[in-house]
Amino acid sequence: MLSIRGARRSHGAQTLFTDLDLDLPAGHCAAIIGPNGCGKSTLLRCVIDDDRLDAGTIDIAGMRPDERSPRFRELVSADTGEQAAFFDVTLTEHLELLARAHRLEDADVENALADAGLADLADRFPHTLSSGQQQRFALAAALLRPASLLVLDEPERALDLAGQEWVAERIVEAKNDGKAVLVATHSPTLVQRCADDVVDLGR
Repeated sequence: MLSIRGARRSHGAQTLFTDLDLDLPAGHCAAIIGPNGCGKSTLLRCVIDDDRLDAGTIDIAGMRPDERSPRFRELVSADTGEQAAFFDVTLTEHLELLARAHRLEDADVENALADAGLADLADRFPHTLSSGQQQRFALAAALLRPASLLVLDEPERALDLAGQEWVAERIVEAKNDGKAVLVATHSPTLVQRCADDVVDLGR
């Protein structure tokens, strides 16, 4: 599903990663770990076409990352921690818009919010939520979208241990559904519960 070859990315005089190879088949999870500043988020942004490698290639189901491509948007769903929400649209309305945009006629928005622990907040606006609730909502949206590759950047942020367990369960479910999952994380829980391969960018 995802193949990375000879990836290199620098920031100024600092080389974040170089000669990085990764193969991530369907039904597997790769965890990217390492200290802050080592390039975890940068690597994920390159995968979703929000940044560019200095050298190397990224192949996703036979195509290069291209967020302008409808096929790419059907293949990849991501939560990178950048909250993109309308100010005056409720949680329910957001997910309904997302479902319509992806032609998900059988999407169960109510269940998606309940699963994320947000059922009682369905009529609230995203900006009124706590940071943990906002993260649960962002993950609910990423999980609702159709995708063959799920890209998650520190999905444990602002979540308590119960929230991290919920994320781990959803990643395992995604794997069981045949999705590939690429996750950058500081959470030992997610690594231990979900990862088939671990890439340490701090070494």
